[in-house]
Amino acid sequence: MMSHSRKKEEGPGVQLNLVITPMLDMTFQLLFFFVLTFKPASAMEGKMDFQLPAAGEAKALNKEDINPDKISDGDLALPAQFTVLVKTIRDGVNDGNISALIIKTENGETALPNLEALERFLKSKQEDDKISNKSDIKIEAESKLKYSCVIEVMDACIRAKFDKVGFAPPPDLTAN
Repeated sequence: MMSHSRKKEEGPGVQLNLVITPMLDMTFQLLFFFVLTFKPASAMEGKMDFQLPAAGEAKALNKEDINPDKISDGDLALPAQFTVLVKTIRDGVNDGNISALIIKTENGETALPNLEALERFLKSKQEDDKISNKSDIKIEAESKLKYSCVIEVMDACIRAKFDKVGFAPPPDLTAN
C-alpha cells in the first residue's frame, strides 16, 4: 500500500500584529481625545471655599512666657450675627428635605418659607446699617438633612453676599 501524504501549503499566514497594532493606536487616540475633552457638568459640585483658622503661636520657650489669659487660636468662635436654622422633614417619604428655614439673631427668630425668601431676607440685611458683620453667617442644620440641601442653603447665603459661611453643631444632637 502506498500512503498518500499531502503536503500542507504554507502561505504567509495571518500576521496578527499587523491587525492589532492599528486598532490599538486608534483606541489610544480615542481615549486621549475623550480624556482631554471631557468636562463634567457637575465638576464644581461640592466645591466649597473654607477659611482655616490662623496659624497658632509656637510653644513658649520658658515657663515665664506662658500667658494663660491669652485667647487660643484653637477657640473658633464665629462672630456671626445671623444663624440659619435648617429643619428637616421626617415623614418617611421626603426624609432629609428642608421643612423649615429660621433666621436666628439677637433680636429673635424669623421663619422663612423657602430658599428664595432666605436669599431676599439676607440681601435686605446686607443693606442694613445696624449690621456690623456683613460677611459671616452660620448654618445650623439638623443631622438628618440631606447634604445637597445644606449646599443649597450655603449657596443662598453666598449669593446674598455672606462669603464666610460657618457651621454650628446640629441642634437635634446637641439638645439634652
